[in-house]
Amino acid sequence: MFGKNKNSIIKVMHYEGLEDFIQDYPCTIEIKNDIFQIKRIKPETTVNLPIAQIKKIETMEEPRFMVKYHNNDATTDKGIKKYYLVVTYISKNNEEKYIAFWGTAFEYNKFLALQNKQINIQKSDSYNL
Repeated sequence: MFGKNKNSIIKVMHYEGLEDFIQDYPCTIEIKNDIFQIKRIKPETTVNLPIAQIKKIETMEEPRFMVKYHNNDATTDKGIKKYYLVVTYISKNNEEKYIAFWGTAFEYNKFLALQNKQINIQKSDSYNL
């Protein structure tokens, strides 16, 4: 659906949500067909999350992320703003969970594009309230 364009790979830092990934460790994310794929750089580990399990993708600046997900307004900003990509999904155990990644202003536009792709996937001509 999104093609196999290398530009669709986004380099990010894992923040939280994946138990076997260290916090602030580099990885890549990419949508491949119907899979949201996360790859840890070294040692290489791949995590596949079916798009159908994703409830929402959000993009936000660090202060908003910290308030929303950690109930404090702490920031680690050392002159470089951090932007967070939060993927909320339904796990195999039918629990709502999330995975958070961060990047800089360079990745922010890619985060927004990914969020917009998700919105377009879930768009429907009709819905129920």
